[in-house]
Amino acid sequence: MHRYFHVAMNVRLITILGIVLFMIAACNDDEGMLLSYQHSVQVGVYSRHTGNDTTLTEVKVYGIGREDSLLYDEPAVKEFFLNLNMHQDTTRFAIQTHSISDELTFIYSRHTKPASGSAGITMEMKVDSVSSAYVFIDSVAITYPYIKYNESIENVQIYIY
Repeated sequence: MHRYFHVAMNVRLITILGIVLFMIAACNDDEGMLLSYQHSVQVGVYSRHTGNDTTLTEVKVYGIGREDSLLYDEPAVKEFFLNLNMHQDTTRFAIQTHSISDELTFIYSRHTKPASGSAGITMEMKVDSVSSAYVFIDSVAITYPYIKYNESIENVQIYIY
């Protein structure tokens, strides 16, 4: 009986360990849990003069204070997506068009929600404010402050000179 008890405990321990390892592998990212990678602000580019959407040319976008600094290097953009830092409440970006550079600073709040139908959690964010250095950006408008899992809605409009 004593030997059977140890074998049964070992089998249970191995089973539990296997389940835990499977869950970690299934939900693995840099924090060991499933978080939404759709935590990007969708930015539209508009003309200050006409109010219509417009195009920035020779665009480079950098994340300020990030290892993966260059986010965009495109000949032209009408919209772009900026990943917010999930570990802070402020994220800064440098936007360059031709040889002119401007900055955008996002201040936001973060909330975790259980993921439906899968392991882990998702992150929902709310943009509280956006500011610019106002070099070539005339103004910034928050059109939809919520950044939620599986939504594709323009959050911010930047108006350029």
